[in-house]
Amino acid sequence: MPVRDPILDCLQAIKGILAAFELEHADRFQLLDIETEAEKKAFMGMGLCYNSGIRDVLRSKHVFLAITTMEFEWGCQSHMLLKKDDEIVGEEVRDPSRIEDLQKQPNAFFLHKNFVIYKDRVDFPGDIVAKKCCFELPALGAEECLPGLEEFGDYIFCFPSTAGDVFLKNRYFDEKDEWGTGTVLFGFDGQ
Repeated sequence: MPVRDPILDCLQAIKGILAAFELEHADRFQLLDIETEAEKKAFMGMGLCYNSGIRDVLRSKHVFLAITTMEFEWGCQSHMLLKKDDEIVGEEVRDPSRIEDLQKQPNAFFLHKNFVIYKDRVDFPGDIVAKKCCFELPALGAEECLPGLEEFGDYIFCFPSTAGDVFLKNRYFDEKDEWGTGTVLFGFDGQ
């Protein structure tokens, strides 16, 4: 009988995680191909998208997939950035006090309730339409500590595109794409 990885047990104990699996090595390549294809499509009809987070996680020694529910706590880190060259010109903001502060600043324009564009850094929407900007989905670090994972060393996590989400659910979750479920990938280099 194979030994179960303790990381899987820890992941499944986190509120909002329905199931966890170790990603098979061959699936890393297929997922990267899927993400690369998804990036070729305009993000929300607005512009280019690059999932740097998926690339960072897939380079990790150990990669785990978690199926999440609506109860999964995403944390306050920015899950999406808008970059012009290497400069952040917009970002997702989840911290309520930071949102409140930004709403008072004349330089801040909220594209929606959690995404701010910094008007002095970008010609919005012109730079996006001209493809001078790119939406980036970065890897998130362990500063958003999820209970118990710190014992396994540093880790990063990321969220796949919709196409990647569907692939992972089909491959690991018996093709169930239930309403309110999502996917998150964790990368660990320890052990």
